[in-house]
Amino acid sequence: MLESCVLWIQLCAFREVQPVIQLLGFVFDAIHYLLTLYSFLLIASSVLRLARADETSVIGRMVFPLTDPPANALSRRFPKLRMYSSGAYIDFSPLLLLIIVQLLIMLLNRLKIVVGV
Repeated sequence: MLESCVLWIQLCAFREVQPVIQLLGFVFDAIHYLLTLYSFLLIASSVLRLARADETSVIGRMVFPLTDPPANALSRRFPKLRMYSSGAYIDFSPLLLLIIVQLLIMLLNRLKIVVGV
């Protein structure tokens, strides 16, 4: 009798926790998809910069305002690499930002495993 009461209490507790776990899984998935989308935007921004697409193009007006503020914040903290042969500077802040986003995605996936979502 006591064992059946304990099982019933555990089942009721699991039913109350289940919607919270489902909501947490939805939140984790939404954050994962947003970070993945942002990493694709960072890659698109880098390709557009290599193709010298200015900010007047349609795609540039969508991509650059989303990717430039965090990249500029990193660019102020880390120096640009100067190429002595051409005198040009290489800015690694978009690459560093992409690495940070990918690390956040890996951390989120690990957190999903630990939580059990």
